[in-house]
Amino acid sequence: CKQKSSVYNPMAMQGVLDLRDFDESSNVIISLDGQWEFYWDQLIDPSDFKKNTKPITYIRVPKAWNKQEDVSYSFPAFGCATYRLIILHNVKFAGQIKTIKMPYVHTAYVLWANGKVISENGKVGTSKESMVPFQLPTITQFTIDSSSTELVLQISNFQQRNGGILRNIYYGNFNPINKHHEIEIFITLFVVAALFIVLIYHLGLFVINRTYHPNLYFALFCAIISIRVLLTDEKLFVKLIPFLPWEMYLRLEYLTIMFGMVTFAHFVNELFQKKLNTMILKSIDIYFGFFAIFVIVVPVMYVSYSLIYINIALILSGLYMLIVMVRETNYNSPNSLLYIFGVTFLFFTLIHDILFAQQLINSVYLLEIGLLIFVFTQSLVALEESIKIQNRLVTINSELEIARKIQKTILPEVIPSTQKIRIEACYIPMDEIGGDFYHFYELDDNKVGALIADVTGHGIPASLIASTVNIAFSLQRNHASNPAEVMANMNSILYGKTGGQPITALYAYIDSSDMVVKFSRAGHPLPLIWQSDTKKVKEINVPGKILGVFNVIKTDVVECKINIHDRIILYTDGIVEIRNMKNEIFGLDRFISYIEKFYYLSPDEFIDIIIDALIQWAGNKNRITDDITLVIVDIK
Repeated sequence: CKQKSSVYNPMAMQGVLDLRDFDESSNVIISLDGQWEFYWDQLIDPSDFKKNTKPITYIRVPKAWNKQEDVSYSFPAFGCATYRLIILHNVKFAGQIKTIKMPYVHTAYVLWANGKVISENGKVGTSKESMVPFQLPTITQFTIDSSSTELVLQISNFQQRNGGILRNIYYGNFNPINKHHEIEIFITLFVVAALFIVLIYHLGLFVINRTYHPNLYFALFCAIISIRVLLTDEKLFVKLIPFLPWEMYLRLEYLTIMFGMVTFAHFVNELFQKKLNTMILKSIDIYFGFFAIFVIVVPVMYVSYSLIYINIALILSGLYMLIVMVRETNYNSPNSLLYIFGVTFLFFTLIHDILFAQQLINSVYLLEIGLLIFVFTQSLVALEESIKIQNRLVTINSELEIARKIQKTILPEVIPSTQKIRIEACYIPMDEIGGDFYHFYELDDNKVGALIADVTGHGIPASLIASTVNIAFSLQRNHASNPAEVMANMNSILYGKTGGQPITALYAYIDSSDMVVKFSRAGHPLPLIWQSDTKKVKEINVPGKILGVFNVIKTDVVECKINIHDRIILYTDGIVEIRNMKNEIFGLDRFISYIEKFYYLSPDEFIDIIIDALIQWAGNKNRITDDITLVIVDIK
């Protein structure tokens, strides 16, 4: 940074650049612009200039030979040519080593200085078959050995729509030119690194929340543009992987245009909640998809000429999306104007670079700067959304805490146990709160009613419905001895009030004086009774439809005799449907085997055994995918 340098632009006139009055020991960089001698359809070696006098014409550099104002050489721009420039020096600078930065040209070249080859890309030839295309910027050196230097440049192009020298050739001392080169590499790497960080950030956001697709599309867009930046200008991708065929680099460069526009269009559509016209979005997909296939299968020489149609579509698509983004932006946001500036500047740089690539203006590529500004403004918007989400999460956590407290109030604080009936219950919600529910009627020392229910789904919605179930059940105490009436009345109350969410339920009325238990069921897992006389579990078949879906349900009552020391088990399907790492379910048979194996344990001890077995089966508690509720009733 201490070395001050600038670009000096003396113009070459009729093939001569006069530097005799210029201090060539300075750190000033000279751009070799102006009129170079030009010999169309000829590959002339430096030695041939001394032997024969050639018909001289002049051509403007930098500019494609088929885009000159006065004469256009070849259409299409296929052919070969020789450029020649004489640089005049002050004799006191003889012996100095000078540096030239050669840009990539279209599409192969060899450069001589004073009759010696100092740089080349690919292999020049007079036909497509005799040449080998390649494009890579280079830095080369030569020594001033007299008062003049002869530069001879042979170029062949039989592949691209523009031929010749399209970018500035820089001349000067090594340090300033190398620094200029390093700055351009630094800018390229900085843009790629910034895009890569944004890519990882948005990809991580998508992994966390896969329902929010803008993060995925923006990550893909950043990945595609990163590849494009590496393929253009300094062509760092070519330096990193130099062994691929030249055509592959060019096809990849063109494909990034197609895929970049498609992913950006879908990003805008998802970001603004599908505000893009469906037909226009499909047209963008089809149009650029067609050209992507075209780029892959068609010879490069034809692909190059298709860019005019691609560029027109880029401008129209970009303008349409810019209008949508400006129209749909929330101007109440503090970053809205900054965001609008970012997308507008990106569109401006897109138009600018298309015009520059078409040689319609003389400038430099600005898309990298446009991308940086757009990514920066987009990141500010993402940060603002992230802060909103974090604030919302704080609110949700507070609401969840309130919901947990409310849910605790709808479950019985004390589980009833009489002289002849002992009950234990366990409830483990999958989320912070859940949709399972149990409650009891303690009628007297010999009579208890027990309800277990399961609302479809999890979280707050299921918890809200469970609260409604609690209200419906609390109103049925006068009908506690008639399970069918309890179920039918609860359905009448719940119908139309569950948001379409079905509820399964099972009610058991236990009478230890008559030693009977009556069941009524609404789509719930069947009740189990461990019989003390046989030491086996019996599954009680109780028919019944789910609650809350049908206006009227037909309920049956199944009555079973019970004995002293029998055990009644009510449970939700979260127990039997837990899966292990092999995707195998725990299953009813395995559950029954545990009941029969550990019948001698007290109800609370048995519940601990079952819960431990379920967690071990799942692998860990985080793999439990449903609420778990278990009610054990022992007849003493």
